[in-house]
Amino acid sequence: MPRVRKRITADATPYQLSLHVRHPSVDPEEISRELGLDAVESFRAGAPRQSRSGIAATAVHGETYWVAVLDPLVWSAPTTVARRLAHHQTEAESRVRKGSAVTQQVLAALLPKEAKVLRARFGLDEGDATTPGSLGWGIVLVCHCMTVRHGRFLARLREQGGSLTLLAAVQPEALVGLRITPEMGQQLHQLGLTIKIEVPNSGDSNLALN
Repeated sequence: MPRVRKRITADATPYQLSLHVRHPSVDPEEISRELGLDAVESFRAGAPRQSRSGIAATAVHGETYWVAVLDPLVWSAPTTVARRLAHHQTEAESRVRKGSAVTQQVLAALLPKEAKVLRARFGLDEGDATTPGSLGWGIVLVCHCMTVRHGRFLARLREQGGSLTLLAAVQPEALVGLRITPEMGQQLHQLGLTIKIEVPNSGDSNLALN
């Protein structure tokens, strides 16, 4: 799997999520359009592969590949709230440069009822490591958005032989207290979503859940 460069500063949220889609033939532009995300890298099955030697290549890509970095909070929020979140995030970043952590605190204030519903749906307690800005909460929001907004499209991709992976590039502190509840596991299974966790410079500390 091609790597997405993780940008982490001392004040940033200690993880970054990227969604990776592989499919036998779908147009990457259709994935971007359906999910409302801009790809940071993509190619379509049948498109020529770039030659490392610089000589025109005759080989072609055997499958479609698409990847996008996502902010789980902004992606999962209703359109009207997303606009407010983007505004708050811009202001927060200019003041304290805490990015998604600040944005997720804003969501908790804007959508307390939705947060309560999500905790119940995914079997989470108030004391779990799913506070705004945490990796657990990010995974919950992504699963919820994929199920509610994009379930039919993603199910079609899977039925056609596609695969979905959510890659979490994390700092070690992001894993403290993280747990996957049976309810979360059931959601991952229904979505056909693999969670891959990578800790930079940690060698064997990579995990995959599906």
